[in-house]
Amino acid sequence: MKRKANILLYIETGGPGGAETVLINIARSIDRERFNPVVVLHRSGWVHEQLLKLNIDTRIIPCNRSWDLSFLVKFIRLGRQLKIDLINSHLFGAGLYACLAAIFLRVPVIATFHNELFLPGRAERYLKLKNFLIRHLARRVVLVADYMRKDYVQLGRYPEDKLLTIYNGLELDRADGENDRHRIRAELGLAEDDPVVGHVANFRPPKGHRYLIEAAAIVCEAMPEARFLLIGEQGDGRIKSEVEELIAEKKLAANVRLLGFRADVSALLTATDVFVLSSISEGHPLSVVEAMAAGRPVVATDVGGLSEIVTPGETGFLVEPKNSSAMADRIAELLRDRELRRDMGEAGRRIARDRFSLSTMMRQYQNLFEEAIGKRL
Repeated sequence: MKRKANILLYIETGGPGGAETVLINIARSIDRERFNPVVVLHRSGWVHEQLLKLNIDTRIIPCNRSWDLSFLVKFIRLGRQLKIDLINSHLFGAGLYACLAAIFLRVPVIATFHNELFLPGRAERYLKLKNFLIRHLARRVVLVADYMRKDYVQLGRYPEDKLLTIYNGLELDRADGENDRHRIRAELGLAEDDPVVGHVANFRPPKGHRYLIEAAAIVCEAMPEARFLLIGEQGDGRIKSEVEELIAEKKLAANVRLLGFRADVSALLTATDVFVLSSISEGHPLSVVEAMAAGRPVVATDVGGLSEIVTPGETGFLVEPKNSSAMADRIAELLRDRELRRDMGEAGRRIARDRFSLSTMMRQYQNLFEEAIGKRL
């Protein structure tokens, strides 16, 4: 009988987000009859707290610079100590260290990328070097959406046969439907008949919060009773401050609520009528999948992998990025048409369960892990 494979899961960030949630889901859902997972982080924080609650073996190895040789040495030492059979890295920095460590550990690396090769507004240091090393040293590269493939092949020069798309998946049966809806609305002081729009995104430049507030102003001019709930970690506060200034300028204090980071997003979504995502850049946002699973129609910008999640006219609408007016028109259309919301919400719920479930994602990752490990066991 084969022994269990020791899988090292590694991410360079520690706060709440999509990539971090995927790593946590892999660690907690992996088949313990086949795999023994260990997670490596750079620091304590939200991810560490979630893993501790789940009793998942987690090791913190500090890494304080863009290039930290002492981290790499400790990482290799841990891999040898644990007799690691495979490393699954998430994000570029983690992919670089994982591939370098794999040279010494003689194990395969599965590098998962959650974003475009070049993110708008961000110049990643040593990106060409990272790409070169990961391109040559990783066994396979997982992309979270098909649209990413073109850039990784043409700009990153990754071989087509090294790339594989695995959509991010979620556990989709957590919310308690109408009970959650009534409870959350009461908690937030919302009336049962208030039109409520939800938005889930950390306060970062690619998320386009400015355009959401501009759209909210247009909607609320025609529908003063409309309410917008903005959920997400507020980071260093710079973007949050800009959003608050715009809310004041547009006189939306009574209409827009900034709820900050919430652990009960699935329950909050049941209190909404429409879900909106205003991003100018995206990978495969889990928030949209969660909204669809909650039966909410989606209005999102047509960027990144969103066209692979939202079916226009069936589960929601896609609009041009930075086009606040178009976004407002679609939001208002849905808020005014209860039957359309219901039909789109039900269609979205079916697609979320069929294509974007946690079980589907885990089956693909586990098959990939076994394939990569091959004859080592």
